[in-house]
Amino acid sequence: MATQSPYDVVIVGSGHAGSYMAYQLGLQKKRVLVIEAGPTTRRNHEDYMENFFLSTFKSPESPYPPNPNALDPARTNAPRPTIQALVFGWNDPNKSYLTYTPGSLPFGSTYERAAGGTGLHWMGTSLRMTPNDFRLNTLYGKGRDWPIQYSDLVDNYATAETFIGVSANVSDQVQTGVFYPAGYEYPMPGIPLSFADQYIKPRVDGQKLTDDTATLKTLVTPTPAGRNSVPYDNRRACHGNTNCTPICPIQAKYDPAYALQKALSTGFVDVVYQTVVHSVQVDATTRSVSGLSYYTYDSISVPATSGRTGAGSASGRIYVLAASAIENAKILLNSPLPAGGTVANKSDQVGRNLMDHPCYLIWGLFPKGQNSFPYRGPISTAGIETLRDGPFRSNRSAWRMEIGNEGWNWPANDPYTTGLDWIYGTNASQLNPGKKIVGSTNYVQNLNDLLTRQFRSAFLVEQDAEPNNRIQLSTTYKDNLGIPRPSITYQLSEYVMRGFVRAKEAGSRYIQLLGGTEYTLTDPTQGTTFTYQGTAFNYAGAGHTCGTHVMGSDSATSVVNSYQQSWDHSNLYIVGCGSMPSIGTQNPTLTMVSLADRTTKQILKSL
Repeated sequence: MATQSPYDVVIVGSGHAGSYMAYQLGLQKKRVLVIEAGPTTRRNHEDYMENFFLSTFKSPESPYPPNPNALDPARTNAPRPTIQALVFGWNDPNKSYLTYTPGSLPFGSTYERAAGGTGLHWMGTSLRMTPNDFRLNTLYGKGRDWPIQYSDLVDNYATAETFIGVSANVSDQVQTGVFYPAGYEYPMPGIPLSFADQYIKPRVDGQKLTDDTATLKTLVTPTPAGRNSVPYDNRRACHGNTNCTPICPIQAKYDPAYALQKALSTGFVDVVYQTVVHSVQVDATTRSVSGLSYYTYDSISVPATSGRTGAGSASGRIYVLAASAIENAKILLNSPLPAGGTVANKSDQVGRNLMDHPCYLIWGLFPKGQNSFPYRGPISTAGIETLRDGPFRSNRSAWRMEIGNEGWNWPANDPYTTGLDWIYGTNASQLNPGKKIVGSTNYVQNLNDLLTRQFRSAFLVEQDAEPNNRIQLSTTYKDNLGIPRPSITYQLSEYVMRGFVRAKEAGSRYIQLLGGTEYTLTDPTQGTTFTYQGTAFNYAGAGHTCGTHVMGSDSATSVVNSYQQSWDHSNLYIVGCGSMPSIGTQNPTLTMVSLADRTTKQILKSL
């Protein structure tokens, strides 16, 4: 493997940040090597669709290798966390790649290790952060501040939106508290509102959902999306398939694997696959990074013995870790320094401040005769974004409210669960309380009545940065390459739990305004359960793994500066959502790509 060529930049990971940076650097004729731990995605898209169709458990990982139903992390090369393991054995190290310290709650989100990274199954939601999200501590005394402001990212947001191809209208988004430069327009018009959105909007707009947001204007607005409303950048327009997560069947949604191909087309970017970087090498005299140590393997499947087929070191002038918040931290913590300690960790903040958007789900049925016809259109086309910021953030965490179009697929694995209930006389969905068995015309009529009235919403609850929520290296468990697996310590603060209380209040009020029947169910047997003030809550992961190498203005309390450059090693950049010191309420992908754009420009200056 030609990893000793005079590369200008070596990038670990080919997800949203890594693939974007590789492309932009390649355009400027910089020699770039991308090292990807997982397999290439350069095969027929239909292979992934077949995996998805054949999977009975439609999880985000279901289309992608390795098969998440047969994943033994101790005997797998480059394993990753899965929803299957989270549901069926999150605290069993023989099933879960992530291991846990005693008393920890399970971390609810997963990620991919393949060309394109977790961006393979992102939903496409492309919201900007609000200006106050950057000043959480200054304004509300919670969490951390950013070393930059919203205004510092405005141009980068615009560049990222153009590159991804975001569908939205500025006139809709300014109502959510986000500002734009005069005359700015998104690359293409927004995706139209769904039937459910159109029913919900007039019944919810202007209504009070909670007492502490009473002074704010409740408003349903279209959601900016990284999918085409018209043909754009050689991709087709969205055809309304409701499986954006985990895979768009016609590739109307942007994904990083597409960006990676564009990077390769520059002629200045090389990519190696099935190559796992396990540590960073540092020169003892200069403290500069001198190389990245890696193992290679032939197959991601489960061999009987060690899967290593090679080992080596990659070198360049600049190094970028873009392997996801957890994998970045794992690499750094597995990289001892000659004089003691670990790479980029003089602040002792590497691995700390792990965050997600723990989600509170609500679901119900619209009134009889009011059919929203779910399971059509993108998973979400609208939400309530106007309650994301206010004085209440001094007391409890904020949330955004996503309106779903996929019925009860997320909370109940429908339409499969309800469909089977009426065949076998069960009531797992709560929609067959009499446990009846029906067939033929009655079966079709029952499902048509129930499935066409389903709706769900998700509250993406802001999580504050806490140093005790962290990634460490397991001292017991390793993967098949012999690399220590992540050990997680994870809890939800009272600040977050109070946000759940308000979400529950708002959710019930919301369903009442719709004239619907609520079926939200709390299952205390699930691992993703907590009790606060006598009330049990379930939470789901949003797939938004943030923190672990946070940026800041002080090297004593942060890992990287505002350009995602290591304070300790000037030629090392640690990029991605792990750099975010606060998570806000918006899906973080657009901000991650915007930060990657800012970092790329800084690297080009240094080169």
